[in-house]
Amino acid sequence: MSQEQRDRASAGLALFVVLSFLGSWFVAAALRVVGLTVAPAALGTRLFTTTLLYALTMGVQPVVATWIVRRWVDPPDHLDLALRPSRWVFSIAGAAGAVALALSAAALASLSGLGAGNADVELAPAPSASGLFVLVMAFLATTTLVWLQAFAEEVGWRGYFLPRAMERFGRWEGLILHGTVWGLWYAPVLFFASYGQGEPFSSVGRSLGFVVTCALLGMLFGWLRLASKSIVPVVLANMTLTLAAGLPYVVHGIDTGARSAAFGPPGWIVSLLLIAGLSLSKWRTFVQIPARAALPASPSALIVRVWVELERRPPSDRLH
Repeated sequence: MSQEQRDRASAGLALFVVLSFLGSWFVAAALRVVGLTVAPAALGTRLFTTTLLYALTMGVQPVVATWIVRRWVDPPDHLDLALRPSRWVFSIAGAAGAVALALSAAALASLSGLGAGNADVELAPAPSASGLFVLVMAFLATTTLVWLQAFAEEVGWRGYFLPRAMERFGRWEGLILHGTVWGLWYAPVLFFASYGQGEPFSSVGRSLGFVVTCALLGMLFGWLRLASKSIVPVVLANMTLTLAAGLPYVVHGIDTGARSAAFGPPGWIVSLLLIAGLSLSKWRTFVQIPARAALPASPSALIVRVWVELERRPPSDRLH
């Protein structure tokens, strides 16, 4: 990178952070000001409403910030955003690994009483036929919303921010930095959701704790993105963990008990063990700065082509 490119890359990272942070924090603060929360209701309705609020708060902001930065600020180079399909083994590893993390953390929390909490999401009695239909529709709508939110989140944080941070600050430094900044993006959202439900210091503690969670998860998600050269497995991992551990509930201040242990100390322990295992294995070699992207000619590259067109860069600057 030339000095001009380095300066533009640094400015792009800074603008991405500002746009993503302010976009999500503003929505979270606005929801808090108007008192829009998720009151106890039927399970299906509560599930969908919580997820809708979560998607509005943490949804389109990263992908919009990435588009703005890549179009007007960032160096017009062939940065690899990993918008491509991946091998099926990585997709399975992402989804199965997320389930394993959630279950292991929940088991550890239940056995040790560490961060188990008191579940506030009660299961409704056996629903009627109409109630079952509502529950199924709510689950399908929730799954769609979580997929869209996870995709937008991963385009920004693992597609754009991770490789650019690794280029700018070094491969390991960039990997750790991106997870920490990702956690800082979430932290005020958790604070706004839980403030007023207990002591202010408790809300601050939950927010800072989630920074630790994201720093660790960011290393695992980043590792998967680098190994697979795609954000697809990470989207699946993100989506699966969000649903399995009840992240939309957690973000909106609802205690899900041991189910959300993946986001607390039990999850930290499991994540640290996974990171240590990866660091001691041959998989550590995947922590490399991604090479410049080349756009394949296959129809599966359609989403990359659409993105390049949206950037509207000069032909000489586009992926080829």
